Amino acid sequence: MTDITKLSEEEKAIVLAQRAYKKAWRDRNKDKVKAANDRFYKKLASQAQKEKPSE
Repeated sequence: MTDITKLSEEEKAIVLAQRAYKKAWRDRNKDKVKAANDRFYKKLASQAQKEKPSE
């Protein structure tokens, strides 16, 4: 996450507007966010299983 304390007022306003838009999008599209997270963690688990040495 961007540290907005070091940004100019204009840049700070841009970052805050982006955050607000993305939060609103996630709130409206909970199903898409959940599907993306499920795909990500399924892939991560699959990779971890492949890297795990046979015991």
